[in-house]
Amino acid sequence: MPRPQTKAGILSLATYIPKAYHDADFIASQSETPAEIIRTKLGWYQKNVPGPGDGTVAMGLRAARKALYYSGLRPEEIDLVIYSGEEVKEYRNWPVGPKIQKELGLRRAWSFDIQQRCGTTIVALKLARDMIRASEEIQNILVVSGYRNADLIHYPNPRVRWMYYLAAGGAAAVVQRDCPRNQILASHFMTDGSFAWDVYCPEGGSATPMTLEGLKEGRQYLDVMDPVGMKERLEQLSLSNWLDCIDKALAKEGYTRADVDYLATLLVKRSAHDYLMEAIGLQPEQTRYLAEFGHHGQNDQILSLELAIEEGRLKEGDLVLMISAGIGYAWDVLLMRWGPRLSKKTGGE
Repeated sequence: MPRPQTKAGILSLATYIPKAYHDADFIASQSETPAEIIRTKLGWYQKNVPGPGDGTVAMGLRAARKALYYSGLRPEEIDLVIYSGEEVKEYRNWPVGPKIQKELGLRRAWSFDIQQRCGTTIVALKLARDMIRASEEIQNILVVSGYRNADLIHYPNPRVRWMYYLAAGGAAAVVQRDCPRNQILASHFMTDGSFAWDVYCPEGGSATPMTLEGLKEGRQYLDVMDPVGMKERLEQLSLSNWLDCIDKALAKEGYTRADVDYLATLLVKRSAHDYLMEAIGLQPEQTRYLAEFGHHGQNDQILSLELAIEEGRLKEGDLVLMISAGIGYAWDVLLMRWGPRLSKKTGGE
């Protein structure tokens, strides 16, 4: 029987970060973009890249093992696995949920994979909360993500300069029914299909299979079909859409921007990051800019929370905003109460 008021929270979380990296100087040597532009205008100075054995799913599994250990749960206590990682993985058309079940010995669980580009993990956390509310059979859900879209970036292509920071890593979290801490509260999501054709790999799909000529031309990598037009359209909408989602998610629990204590955000260029921080009313210590990690896709918010714990940026009772965006285009916001204190209202959407 569905119970819409049932609470759910993040019991544990973890990441896996490869040791290998590309820094601004290396990327500049492979592209037309000076290292100083990468460090200042783009706002980051290095990114993690995969090393030997760092397959997409392999990295997600490494994070999942840690998250399961930190949770204190036995493998047989996991009821569901949601894979929220990227499509770029060890094998094409490969279902990952069953692989995670097998490797972790989750014999009682069932699984499925979902995808919303860099917003997928926030979607998965909301979905986990909603599935716990919908079914009393589900107590503990393991969310796992692997990300290796660094493989899709061709530095000599200036049209993808704003995506040079795509990195590699893994992340995982355990969402639990009636979790005594880190309660998932409300959320709000927005997508705009007018951006659906702006960013993709031109060859390698069913519409245009990979060819030898295409490989030589780099058509297996991500490309931007209309970089000037996309930039103009996106700049008019992106930040305002984010703030709209933030306000609507907060309003569902009776909060405003003034109540926010920490922003777990994806890595964006420094000017956009500073604009959001000022608009919400936060100080630099109330977030974690991932300048030395690059953009780990849908893993960024888990990474931000893990770093905030290590660096003392989070305290019990903090109201946390998790925000993401994904090409296509999507804007996502999830609201969470860190620590044991519950929100002043129940319900949400």
